[in-house]
Amino acid sequence: MKTAILGWGSLLWDDRPQFDQHHGPWFLDGPRLRVEFSRISVRRDRALTLVLETEIGAECQVAYTVSLRSEVLEAVGDLKIREGATDQQVGLYYPNSDCDTDHQRQTVAAIRTWADATDFDAVIWTALPNNFQQLHEVGAPFSFEAAESHLKSLPEHGLGRAAEYVFQAPSFIETPLRTHLQQLPWFEESWHRYRHENY
Repeated sequence: MKTAILGWGSLLWDDRPQFDQHHGPWFLDGPRLRVEFSRISVRRDRALTLVLETEIGAECQVAYTVSLRSEVLEAVGDLKIREGATDQQVGLYYPNSDCDTDHQRQTVAAIRTWADATDFDAVIWTALPNNFQQLHEVGAPFSFEAAESHLKSLPEHGLGRAAEYVFQAPSFIETPLRTHLQQLPWFEESWHRYRHENY
């Protein structure tokens, strides 16, 4: 089977040989999906990471790559391990069929429009949820103010990793929060400091 893997965040810039050895190069003409930096990632020291957001997300044309696996479930397994995801947190669509997942219908509709015009046998993507209010220090819903408050609460290394994720995101990801954060001197300084110490 020929399987497409969609990507819009760290899959494109954070090298992970265990995952990267099983897919080809990235192409930038994938479907248009709505994303925002609205997930608190425990694995990234509580950085804000990109997830699909049909309500608050900005529509961006995302990237895709071709899995080198011959079976779609092997490709799903690769993505699950890479993203620390469960079975329910990986979306799966078979082009030109009625088979899709219970994930956000708007997202599946956009992927269907794109996928049905390709020669892929399957399309998979990360479907981790927005957990911002659940993990925020005082349970605040996602907003620019709450996002800033969360980032300012992080220790220096965590703030550096958060800045890394925002500044390293692909250029085609243009969201309101990213634009806002990249204009804040203290946030940009944390990225320069982290990059100097770790790159």
